[in-house]
Amino acid sequence: MAFIRCWWVLFLAGALFGGSALGYPDEDDFFKKENEIQSLPDDTWFQIEDVDGDMTVPELIEKYGYKVEVHSATTEDGYMLTLFRIMPRQPSQTQKLPVFVMHGLLGSSADFVISGPNNSLAYYLADDGYEVWLGNARGTRYSRRHQDLPLHSEEFWDFSWHEIGYYDLPGMIDYVLNVTGLNKLQYIGHSQGTTTYFVMSSARPEYNQKIALMTALSPAVVLKRIRSPILRVLIDLSDTIKEVLDSLRVFEFLPYNDENHKVMESLCPKNARETVCEELLGQLTGPHPESYSPKLATAYMGHAPAGASTRQLMHFVQVARSGHFRQYDHGRKGNLHIYSNGKPPAYNLTASSAPVLIFYGRNDWMVHPKDVQEFYKMLPRVVAANLVTDRKFNHLDFILAKNARSDVYDKMRPVLEQYNTINSPPVV
Repeated sequence: MAFIRCWWVLFLAGALFGGSALGYPDEDDFFKKENEIQSLPDDTWFQIEDVDGDMTVPELIEKYGYKVEVHSATTEDGYMLTLFRIMPRQPSQTQKLPVFVMHGLLGSSADFVISGPNNSLAYYLADDGYEVWLGNARGTRYSRRHQDLPLHSEEFWDFSWHEIGYYDLPGMIDYVLNVTGLNKLQYIGHSQGTTTYFVMSSARPEYNQKIALMTALSPAVVLKRIRSPILRVLIDLSDTIKEVLDSLRVFEFLPYNDENHKVMESLCPKNARETVCEELLGQLTGPHPESYSPKLATAYMGHAPAGASTRQLMHFVQVARSGHFRQYDHGRKGNLHIYSNGKPPAYNLTASSAPVLIFYGRNDWMVHPKDVQEFYKMLPRVVAANLVTDRKFNHLDFILAKNARSDVYDKMRPVLEQYNTINSPPVV
């Protein structure tokens, strides 16, 4: 555990090193004065409190006046996943499809509630009459159980985001449809939440029939042009990092720790500017100080990182290095054994037949806009691909920015309504 905590410190150090030695990518046009959002005091913009960083997701939801239920879905391969169901704030005049929302790498369902009422995506949807289901991938804070495998065994952590897409999403989607008695739902994913969706929709194409609309926030599928200096260094050092982790038998990367919030409060005071937290988030996701809230960032880091397998990280590294969206590369010998081929099979994105709505940002240092543009041309049914108008909008802004609601959620809403057709219950 101490070793893993050291990795979090290295991430913080990497933010400072990356800003001084590696420098920012040459993207001066991102920093023009146009389209800047108004900078307001955090206490007037975000309805959050310091204690929010120490609360669980159900506690947060109940605190802000929403009804929440805790559910558990078991996957085909035995992982027991926790889902949180938020009921509509007020009943809608017409019945709406449930919305399933999936988090990104090292995140959890907390990503969609931590910004508080009027800002968080989950509350926004519940206020609009939707029943919201928040998923939690295997290995994260809320999904750390298996029917047979001990949590700290190597076998428990023997997965990448392929298994999350192939097993976790189908398991949770089937559970939601079974509880609601419907045969379709709306899916919203952020970052890895999109990666895993396109694993499912291509490798298990029958699930396209269960998705009325997929909304992708910063789809992480093509990763050829990563601009984050921290991530570029980690990708270059990934082989060495993997050897060290394997030798130490460390299979989990940056697990949730309930001390994170206290550490972040001391490192990043909420009333200070230019803190290590701001530098870290900027170097990872793209600098956007106008949207940055020290108070919210500290609360957010009380919930993140929420844990992942080391193989998840390595799978993203492989995609970035190879330029191909394909299954995990086990090396030639391992590939021959598992895939009967020396190379891992590519995901067939043409099989992803459900309609897709995309939002992406110019200043996203994890998922470059050109990568998104290359990606969506591979899909058969793109409803729209929207480049966020704020030129500084970055990767994490989709869940934490002051203008996420006005620049993304409000524009998403009419499209959700358009695809909100209730189907007849499935025949039993």
